[in-house]
Amino acid sequence: MTFKRYVIAVAIVALAIPAWADSGPAPQNEQVQQDAVNAPNEMEADTQTTSYGTSTSYSSDIGYQGWGLRAGVASDVDQVVGGAHFNMGEFVPHLRFQPDVQLGAGDDFTTLYGTAPVYYRFGTETRFTPYAGGGLSVGYVDHDGQGNGNSDDSDFEVGGKVTGGLEWPRPEGQAFFVEFSLGFGDIHDATILAAWSF
Repeated sequence: MTFKRYVIAVAIVALAIPAWADSGPAPQNEQVQQDAVNAPNEMEADTQTTSYGTSTSYSSDIGYQGWGLRAGVASDVDQVVGGAHFNMGEFVPHLRFQPDVQLGAGDDFTTLYGTAPVYYRFGTETRFTPYAGGGLSVGYVDHDGQGNGNSDDSDFEVGGKVTGGLEWPRPEGQAFFVEFSLGFGDIHDATILAAWSF
């Protein structure tokens, strides 16, 4: 299957997600907002509502919150990629630290990248949460050299990544999201993926 077909397949899945998300139960943040309408005196000014619940006056929430799986396609080199991400909490409200690791295969290369991005999650009145951010990527690239006369070669690469996406919070803290990333330096030029957080 060509890279273009991979991109089309991921785009179809991304377009189908809003209908699937709307058919499910309301995310926890909507339930919290409804509770605030029913009992306004119980929600004081020093509380903060997030997609995973309500907390009292905010302090840094850095620390392990959960993890998830991700899969998609990347260009230059053209690869299928998959891996995991880790929700490490928020520095300040809406600013999440979510490092990830991704393994890629294809185009006579094997790649392994780790990225340390920070995402700003925008508040909306809809069932999804847009986010944007970026971070530093460090990776190991192995070129098998088959079919072109080159010997096996491997190298460590460093680059930056800018990312935007949409997250659909699910009950009990789960979330589904799709995202698009642009790479700068010696990493993938672009990546499209879908992911599930637990």
